[in-house]
Amino acid sequence: MTARSAMLMVLVLVLVDLALFPLLIAWLRRIRFMQLIRDEGPASHKSKAGTPTAGGLMLVLNIAGAVAAYFLVMGRTGLTRLDVAAVVFVGVSFVSGFLDDWTKEVKHRNDGLRGYQKLLIQTAAAGLFFYLAYPSIVPTLYLASGVVLLGGWAFYVVAMLYAVGMVNAFNLTDGLDGLLAKTSLPAFVVAGVASLLHPSGLAGILPLAAAAFAISFLWFNGTKASVFMGDTGSLTLGSIFVVWAFASGNQLSSILLGGLFLGEAVSVMIQVLVFKASGRRTRVFLMAPIHHHFEKLGWTEPKIVDRFFIVSILFVIAGALTMTWR
Repeated sequence: MTARSAMLMVLVLVLVDLALFPLLIAWLRRIRFMQLIRDEGPASHKSKAGTPTAGGLMLVLNIAGAVAAYFLVMGRTGLTRLDVAAVVFVGVSFVSGFLDDWTKEVKHRNDGLRGYQKLLIQTAAAGLFFYLAYPSIVPTLYLASGVVLLGGWAFYVVAMLYAVGMVNAFNLTDGLDGLLAKTSLPAFVVAGVASLLHPSGLAGILPLAAAAFAISFLWFNGTKASVFMGDTGSLTLGSIFVVWAFASGNQLSSILLGGLFLGEAVSVMIQVLVFKASGRRTRVFLMAPIHHHFEKLGWTEPKIVDRFFIVSILFVIAGALTMTWR
C-alpha cells in the first residue's frame, strides 16, 4: 500500500465514521445501551450515567474497510496464515468486549464478564493467534545487536503474557472522556507509517483503521462525551496494537510505543499488591488506574487527557527511535 492510498483510506473511513456515528449513538439510546457508573468511582463520574456505550461497534466498519483495501488496493487474492491469525485475535477481542458490555446491560450493574472469564478468553485467543501465525512469527526475540533474548517456549509464555496484558492495558486506560482515543492515536499513526515502510500484511493496515476510528470517535467522545467506546472498542484497539507488534517484529519497540497504557496497568497491579500486602490499610495511589489518582488530586478531565496525550507522544517518539535501530 502506498502512502497516498493509505491516507485516502484513512480519510474515507474518518468521513464515513463521522457521518454514521450520530446514527449509531441514536440507536444505542433507543435500545437503552447506556453506561453504568461504579459506586466506588470518582463522584464527578456520576453525571456520565446514561451515556450510550459500545461505540466501539463502529470498528467493525473500519476493520471491514481495511480488509477491503487489503484486497482491492494491494491486489491480494487471499489471506495468509498471519492475516487469519490477526483477524481471529481481533475478532475474538471484539466479541468478548461486546459480550462484556452487553452483560453489564443485562445485569444493570457495572460488572460484565467475570475476571477469570475474560482472562480465559483472552489467553485462548492469544494462544490461537500464535498457533495460526506460525511460522510467520518465529518464536525467537532478538535484540538490535542480534543477540537472542527469548526463544522457544519461553518466547510463547512471555508473548502471551504481553498480548493479554497489553489488551487489558488499553481497556484500563479507557476511563476518561477522550483518554484512550487521544493517547492511542500517536501509537497507531506510527504503527501505520512503519507498516508502509515495512509491510506486514493485514496486521499492518489495521492500525490505520484504528487511527481513523480514534480520530472520528474523538469528535463525539471529547468532554463531555456523547458516547463511550466500551470494552467493545478498548479491547479491540488493544488487540490491533498487539497483532501489529508481533506481525511487524516490533515487540520490543511496542513496549515503549504503548508505554502509557502499560503504566496504567502497572499502577493497578501496584495498588492491588500493596493494598493486599498491607492488610487493606495502605494505598500507593488515591485511586487506580493512575488517571483516577490525578482526578482525586483535583485535576480536571481535559487537563489529565491533554497531559497524558503529551506523555503518550513522548513514549511513541522513544519507541519510534528504537524502531530505527533494527
